[in-house]
Amino acid sequence: MIKIEKYKYSGYVYDITTRHHHNFFAKGINIHNCAKKRYILNVLNNEGVQYAEPQIKIMGIEAIKSSTPKVCREAMKQMFKVIMHEDEVSMQKAILLYRTHFNSLEPHEIAAPRGVNHLKKYHDSTTIYGKGTPMHVRACLVYNHRLRELGLTKKYQFVRNGDKIKFIFLKKPNPTNENVVGFIDVLPKELGLHQYIDYDTQFEKTFVEPLMLILKAIDWSIEPRASLEEFFG
Repeated sequence: MIKIEKYKYSGYVYDITTRHHHNFFAKGINIHNCAKKRYILNVLNNEGVQYAEPQIKIMGIEAIKSSTPKVCREAMKQMFKVIMHEDEVSMQKAILLYRTHFNSLEPHEIAAPRGVNHLKKYHDSTTIYGKGTPMHVRACLVYNHRLRELGLTKKYQFVRNGDKIKFIFLKKPNPTNENVVGFIDVLPKELGLHQYIDYDTQFEKTFVEPLMLILKAIDWSIEPRASLEEFFG
C-alpha cells in the first residue's frame, strides 16, 4: 500500500465475503474482509514478557460488558479458563458452584449497573411510569415512588438524571407490585424488598444469557443433556 486518500462518495457500499475464508482477488489485488475481532485465547508471552501462568486475553466478546455486575464479570473470566483448559462437564459443575455463591450475595452485589436519564420524561404521577419506559428507568421510578410512599425521602435521596444506578429483578407479588427496582449504591432494607429478590431471574439475565453467547458457538450447554438411552430408560 502506497497511500490512503479520502474522497466524497454518495452511493451503495458492499460488504463482500467468500466461503471458508475471507480472502479474494479484486483487480489482481489480494483482499481480506476484516470483520470485528472476537476471540478468547491463552497468552504465554506478550511482547517479550513471559508469563508463569497463561493469561486470558478477551477481544470483542460481548459476554463481558460494563453493564454486567462486577461479580459476574469476574466469574465469567473464570468460566473462560475452564472452557479453555477443561471440558463441558467441568464447566457445568463450575456454573452450579458459582450459582450457589451468587445466591448468597447481597442485592447490590448482583444488581446490574446502568446510567439513568429521562426520568421526568417517563414519569407518570398516576401510574408511576408511562408506556414504553426502559426497564432500568422504570426501576428507578419505582424506587423513588417507594421512598415517597414510606416517608424515607429525608433519609435517602431520589435517583436523579445522570446518576449511576443498579437495578435488580423482584418476585411478584411484592409491596411494589413491580418486577424490578433500582437504587444508587445499596438497596435500603426499609423498603421491605430484600425477601423478594428474584435470584433466579437475576442469574439468568446477568450470567447465563451472556455466557450462552460463547457456549452456543462451541455447542456446549449450561446443564447436562440427557442422552436417548437415559431418556428412554
